[in-house]
Amino acid sequence: MEYTHHINSKRLSAAEAASAAVCVKNLTDWQAAIKEIQTWPEYTPQPLRSLPHLASQTRVGKLFFKDESRRFGPTLASFKMLGAPYAVYRILADEVHKQTGRHPSSCELRTGKYYELTKQVTVCVATDGNQGRGLAYGAKIFGCRCVDYIHAHVSSGRANRMKELGAIVIRVDGEYESSVERAKEDARMNGWHFVSSTSWSDFDSGIPQDVMNAYMVVVEETLLALQASALQNITHIFVCGGVGSIAAAIFLGIATRWEELRGSKQGIPRFIVVEPTEADCLLQSAVVGTPHESRGTLQTLMAGLACRSPSPAALKVLSWLASDFVSVPDSYAVDGMRALASGRGGDVPVVCGESSAASMGVLLAAARDDSILRDKLGLTAQSHVLLFGLEGATDPEIYNKIVGVSPASIFEAQERVTSKNGLKMIDADYTFIV
Repeated sequence: MEYTHHINSKRLSAAEAASAAVCVKNLTDWQAAIKEIQTWPEYTPQPLRSLPHLASQTRVGKLFFKDESRRFGPTLASFKMLGAPYAVYRILADEVHKQTGRHPSSCELRTGKYYELTKQVTVCVATDGNQGRGLAYGAKIFGCRCVDYIHAHVSSGRANRMKELGAIVIRVDGEYESSVERAKEDARMNGWHFVSSTSWSDFDSGIPQDVMNAYMVVVEETLLALQASALQNITHIFVCGGVGSIAAAIFLGIATRWEELRGSKQGIPRFIVVEPTEADCLLQSAVVGTPHESRGTLQTLMAGLACRSPSPAALKVLSWLASDFVSVPDSYAVDGMRALASGRGGDVPVVCGESSAASMGVLLAAARDDSILRDKLGLTAQSHVLLFGLEGATDPEIYNKIVGVSPASIFEAQERVTSKNGLKMIDADYTFIV
C-alpha cells in the first residue's frame, strides 16, 4: 500500500480536550504577535488562491491554497520566517529591558540603537533548513548572533542559504534529533537561546509560545480572505506534519474561529495531517495514543518534515482536533509540486516546496482511487478543500530538478495570470482570493 491512513476516533472527546486544555490556554494570546508582525516593513499578506481546474481534476467542489511561497520574499519563502524572527525580537527586547529598563520597539532594534547590547546575544536552533533561515534572518535584522545546527541529510544549498544570512552553520552526524540535542546542550553551556516551536511542557515557556503565536499570522490571513459563511463551507483542511507545531497552530486557530461563529465545534471541517512515510511520528503517535517515534529512515524528499519524534505539546492539540493522519511516499510530494506549478486550465501557477506539496498529492491520489482513499477521507464532489502550502522553493536547485522549471519562471507566469485577472471576487461567499 502506497499510503497509510489513520482516523482519530478520539477527536473532540472530553478526555482529549482535557489533555490539551493547558496547551490551549497557553496559546490564546496570539493577537499581540500578529499586530507586531504586521508593522514590519517586509510584511505583506500572502494570498489564498482559488484553483478551480485542480478542483475539477480532483473531483471536489472548491479547492483553495494558502500560498506562503513569497513570505518575506521568494528567497525566504516559508511560514517559518514568522516564528523565529518574532522570537528573536522578543528575546532581544527582553535583554535590552533587563539592562536599560526600557522596552525597545522592533524598529529601534532594526536601527542598531541597542546593538552594543544585542550583539552579545546568541540564538541557536536545530534545523532542516527553514527554521534556521528564519532564525538567521531574525538575527540579522534585529542585531544578534545566530548558530544553526543541521543534520547529515540537509542539502548544501539549504546550508549555504543560512550562511548567506550570517549564520554559523554546524553540521552534526546523525539524524535531526542528534542536531537538536547538540544545539540544546551548546545553548545550555554557553547561555544561548534555543529557538524552537517544539514544547516539552505544554507551551508554558516564552520561546515556543512566541513562535506559535507568530504562526497565527498564517491563520489570520486565511480567515480574512474567507467570509464567515465561506469558512463554514470548508469541509477539509490539509496541513503538513513535522513535529506537529504548525498543524496544531492552524487547527487551533480555525477551531477557535469556528466555535466563535457557530457557538460549538459541531460540523467542524476534517483536519488532516500529511507526513512522509519515512518520518511519520505524528501518525505513529496517534495510533498508540502517546508520543511515539517514527520507525522510518527519515530519508525523505520532504526535508522539513524529517523528524523522528513529535512535539509532546503539539501532539496534545492534534490528538484533540485532528481527524485524520496520512503518511505518503515522496512521489506524492513530486506529483503535488508539478500539478500546482502547471497552471493548467487557467489556474494560477503556484510554487510549492517539497515539504508542503504532498497534501496536493493526496488529493490527486484520492481522485484516482475513489473507492479507498477518497472514501476514507470523506471527499465528495461537494467538498470544499483548503490546503496550506507552507513553503516555496527553499532549495531552488532541488525544486528545478523535480518540477523541470525554475521557480523564477513560475513566478513570472504567475504574475502574468494575476495581472490579467486582477484581484477579484470569486463568488458570493469568497472574497479577495487570487
